[in-house]
Amino acid sequence: MSRTKKLTLSAMVAALCVVCLAGSTLLPRVTLSLAALAGIFPALTVLACGCGWAAGAASAAVLLALLLLPDKTAGVWFLCFFGHYPIWKALIESLQTKTGKPLLGWALKLLGFGLCMAALYLIFGTLFANAIPYDFSANAAGPAVLIAALLAAFVLYDIAFSILIGWFRVKVLPKLR
Repeated sequence: MSRTKKLTLSAMVAALCVVCLAGSTLLPRVTLSLAALAGIFPALTVLACGCGWAAGAASAAVLLALLLLPDKTAGVWFLCFFGHYPIWKALIESLQTKTGKPLLGWALKLLGFGLCMAALYLIFGTLFANAIPYDFSANAAGPAVLIAALLAAFVLYDIAFSILIGWFRVKVLPKLR
């Protein structure tokens, strides 16, 4: 694929991400879902152009979302996790394939997710608390239940994301080349 096509695809992916993130202004109840939906598009850039182009597209989307959107919540979620997740997922899975150790890949993914969520919680605590509809601090086991629920949700998200990437490879990628 030529550099012009890669640039065009990256720009279109950034625009699609910003459109999804802008939807949270109209539909504030589904902000987290729209940020997750916007996080799918950089995976297409990873497949077609590589991780560097995907990082550029995700960075452009974050910058535009944080500058232009009146509600920055979806942009912050995209910045902290969903925007760069397809990139480090691809890097971890290529390492996992090279080493032949699937548990290493899962351990790195869970560690990366945990670090992202911890940073999000420490830096933007109210944003994190507003995304979760239940007050987990009400009882002693609450934080452990919250961590387990987040990790389970991440595992399901990763599996669904892998299925979607497989679909991208078969149905979408051949049409882009």
